[in-house]
Amino acid sequence: MINHRPHPKRAFSLLELLIVIAIVAVLVALLLPAGLAVRRLALRTACGNNLRQLGAVLIQYGSDHDDLLPADRNFGDDNPQTSPAWFHRLPPYLGARNVRSRMTIFQCAGFRWKGPRYFTNATPKSFKMNSQLDDGGRQRHYQFGSAWDESSFALFADAEAGETGMGQWGDLLPSAVDDSRHRGAVNVLYADGHSRSVVRTPPGTDRQRWRDAITWISAGW
Repeated sequence: MINHRPHPKRAFSLLELLIVIAIVAVLVALLLPAGLAVRRLALRTACGNNLRQLGAVLIQYGSDHDDLLPADRNFGDDNPQTSPAWFHRLPPYLGARNVRSRMTIFQCAGFRWKGPRYFTNATPKSFKMNSQLDDGGRQRHYQFGSAWDESSFALFADAEAGETGMGQWGDLLPSAVDDSRHRGAVNVLYADGHSRSVVRTPPGTDRQRWRDAITWISAGW
């Protein structure tokens, strides 16, 4: 008769346990940067999608207003009912009261407000409208079709956001372009309604370096 004796259970030695921990640590170190990169790409893609939807809202607004767009700023009128600014005129097209929520298309998907829960001054705007559209004596409301090659120049782009100073403005200057949310790149909505996230940070530290990296007005306009 064969006597089947149970094999004694063998525990991990300290050395084997340390090897397993080391392997897990290496795997985490390899996977964590990849996971962060995927998340950054997802946020940048979602941001670009928000801009594309914003472009669709602008086209709808223009069709209701003789192809005229809202203004890039309020021109002294901050009453949501009468202000010409885009951040007052566009939210009602989506049934929203304002551009405040970061979950709307009016904010970059990578924007995270770190200030008070309730804004005490003005809503930070992580997207801003090209401030040069009404420069040079042009009217404050850009009209679709008035410039040549609308696929080449910006309507909106990722911008510095904050409750005070430049961060609360609705109009975008070269010095207000913000590439921090997408690690050296910005999303841009162009005047023909398409968006791109391939605008890379130009070299240098001058805040005006975005003046040439982004096309602000159509050539010869």
